[in-house]
Amino acid sequence: MTIRYFIIAAILFVAGVFASNQSAHAKSRIDKLLQTIKIPPGFSISLFAEVPGARSMVMADPLKAMFVGSRGSTIYMIRDYDKKAVAGKVERLSGSLNVPNGIAFDGKSLYVAEQHRIAKWPLSGRLTSLPPLDPIMEELPDRSWHGWRYAAFGPDGKLYVSVGAPCNVCTVRGYEGTIIRLGRDGGNIEVVARGVRNSVGFDWHPKTKELFFTDNGSDGMGDDIPADELNNVTKTGQFFGFPYYGGGWSRTGHGGGNPPANSVPPVIEFQAHTANLGIHFYTGTMFPTEYKNDAFVAQHGSWNRSSKVGYRIMRIRFNDKGQAIGKEVFAEGWLIGESAWGRPVDIKMMKDGSLLVSDDSLGVIYRITYGDKK
Repeated sequence: MTIRYFIIAAILFVAGVFASNQSAHAKSRIDKLLQTIKIPPGFSISLFAEVPGARSMVMADPLKAMFVGSRGSTIYMIRDYDKKAVAGKVERLSGSLNVPNGIAFDGKSLYVAEQHRIAKWPLSGRLTSLPPLDPIMEELPDRSWHGWRYAAFGPDGKLYVSVGAPCNVCTVRGYEGTIIRLGRDGGNIEVVARGVRNSVGFDWHPKTKELFFTDNGSDGMGDDIPADELNNVTKTGQFFGFPYYGGGWSRTGHGGGNPPANSVPPVIEFQAHTANLGIHFYTGTMFPTEYKNDAFVAQHGSWNRSSKVGYRIMRIRFNDKGQAIGKEVFAEGWLIGESAWGRPVDIKMMKDGSLLVSDDSLGVIYRITYGDKK
């Protein structure tokens, strides 16, 4: 028994050393890659956590944890995420979900927007595993093309969820091509925005509380049209062009009928195929004051263009009235020539004012700081 015990202990020790060495090697490799990132003077970017297929992020401060969605079947949790510059243990909470890309937290429960439904999970402070899910809406179109949802709670306390159109250009049905909102129990469903091809990121301006969302233009129309979009919802139920128009109001080739009157154009146009996803308004104090109330947008990068574009983080400038007035590159370097080693997805702010950026290609989360903050 004693000899067997020591053999098992030795095997576990060697396995632990191997895993530790593998992790250290991965961190060293990522640190070298991050040296290629161009970012404004005074800013730094570093590895925060390794999370396979990291997509949407949400902080659950009452639980001292953050959650990370994926386009697979798993949600991840990082405990005490805000205690140090590098995250601790990353835990895999579920492996039986249907594209849990969209996640949101209301202070008590984790909401997951799967491909086919929205589920609610009441959580406790001693979380060790996800309890049985409680579906609150099961009417989402269960189609894999653009079936990865984005979800967040708005200033009105309601849950907002994006529902992509399952096509490049087509006539949509039901909730396809919309952003919807609903109560925490799944009731009172409203369509907030229509004519939305595929939004995988939205946020609310800190002052005006108006909703801004990114939208990806159609493929197959050439390298340079239609432009990707940043849109501003000023009235519930507005129509934003799809499938009749793309960014810059290029015709998409849709031949059925005429677009609704009073279609709303984008407030910012991005280069076609840059695949703009997560957007986050900056309200912290770590960055210089000129960044206050500006927004950061993650460009996931092109996949079907003759030469690649995107793979970077954009800064959207806003004036004092909450209007978008311009865009500029904030961080780039994930694309080197025609080779991309990473793809930014979502952006969130930590309590200290640093930014977290998920990357589903490399399977990591980065942390961006300013000055001597680490």
